[in-house]
Amino acid sequence: MPSHSGYSIALVSLTSGALSIAGYILLKRFLCKNMCKKSKKAEQSKIYEEKALLDQYMLFNYADAKDFILFDLNEYSNVYNCVSFPRNVALLCRDHCPEIFFADQPHPRRALDVGCAVGRSCFELSKLFDEVIGIDYSANFINHCNKFLNEKFIEYECTLEGDINQKLTCRLDHDVDGSKIKFEVGDACNLRDDLGEFDLVLASNLICQNWIGGYVDENGQEVHGLDGLKNAMCDTFDLVHEMNLPMMIRETRRKFQFTVCLITIWQRK
Repeated sequence: MPSHSGYSIALVSLTSGALSIAGYILLKRFLCKNMCKKSKKAEQSKIYEEKALLDQYMLFNYADAKDFILFDLNEYSNVYNCVSFPRNVALLCRDHCPEIFFADQPHPRRALDVGCAVGRSCFELSKLFDEVIGIDYSANFINHCNKFLNEKFIEYECTLEGDINQKLTCRLDHDVDGSKIKFEVGDACNLRDDLGEFDLVLASNLICQNWIGGYVDENGQEVHGLDGLKNAMCDTFDLVHEMNLPMMIRETRRKFQFTVCLITIWQRK
């Protein structure tokens, strides 16, 4: 997708083995629902016979701290900084493309969020851009985005423990102009051809490292997701910034999924 001008930004996050938040949650719910419903104890027990899970539990039981934690987690000691990851990546977009906002451009400033989930980044980007398109594979997610956009508030539930839920309500910020935003169902691997040109493309928690890395090549060298991303992007984009950004998803009152995402920001040549 070319840019209107010479300045275009792409922000990409890599998480180890991630399907995207949407894909992970839907897959997990499907597996849990069917495994519990059918009570296939034999199949469930097979999970504990797999080497990958054995190695996980060996790490859990016996690893030294230096082998268990491969990041400096002291900088993430305030867990509240891990909340609102979609908002945080939108702010990164703002901080790394000031030329887009201050340049005198005759055309609308456009942003694309691929894998937008339930839309928080899109709503934040609409405060910065003239037009924002959010695309996600989940029709359920997109329906909720449009419902939130039209009704300005939405109610949802989150699990506390077992069947005990907490009811919450979120309201759309007063400075969000809904006329700037469009949500649609789509496949990130097969986007429609008439989307047009964008000044910014956001692919947040979308790319699985195993698509472009996470293997040992024929020479015995490790190929990581960032290596594959650089190979794919370097002919057209310059890597201008790279950083780690924590993300947390709450599953229950006591269980959280903590991820350190690798953020890369690219400028079109």
